[in-house]
Amino acid sequence: MTIFPCRRCGEVTKVELMGASQGFVTVGIVHRCRKGPQYNVQFTGLDADSCRADCIYRWNEHNASDSPKWWPERYDYLRGTIKPRGDAEG
Repeated sequence: MTIFPCRRCGEVTKVELMGASQGFVTVGIVHRCRKGPQYNVQFTGLDADSCRADCIYRWNEHNASDSPKWWPERYDYLRGTIKPRGDAEG
């Protein structure tokens, strides 16, 4: 998933592993923006990859929600997280 630049300063940040304990991992984005307050997003879960995707999604919703470039990735992410109603196999 693409990490969009900060809407205030334009810097592209990174997702980092924040820690792991008792089978859980925490990943996050800590952005110390030059043009505003610090922005901190963290997710904790069993799987580092899904936490990373959740963290990037949350960052992008804040920074790129109005950008049409973000919409296809948003759609793919939400489509993968929402389970269809009813029996999908039948």
